[in-house]
Amino acid sequence: MKTLTFEVSDALYEAFQQMAVKQSRTLEEIALEWLAQHAPRPRPQLTEEEPQEAWERLLRHAGTAHLGHPIGTDNEQIDADLAHEYGGTHEEA
Repeated sequence: MKTLTFEVSDALYEAFQQMAVKQSRTLEEIALEWLAQHAPRPRPQLTEEEPQEAWERLLRHAGTAHLGHPIGTDNEQIDADLAHEYGGTHEEA
């Protein structure tokens, strides 16, 4: 077990203190419980096959939408679209 000392804001300290009084527990118990509840959880260990399966599922969606023309590659069209959007009022006609 390790000891950890750190500073918290007055508001957080006050909240912990109020919770400790309400629950008849120590401030340290409340703070440690809160920290344990909000700590990042480790990701589950994946098998060797799972990342490959996930990648394959993702790739099934690649290219599923087709607008009839390439998008994102025509800088002039992008500029025209931006000019249209920034010049528009965004109000429904």
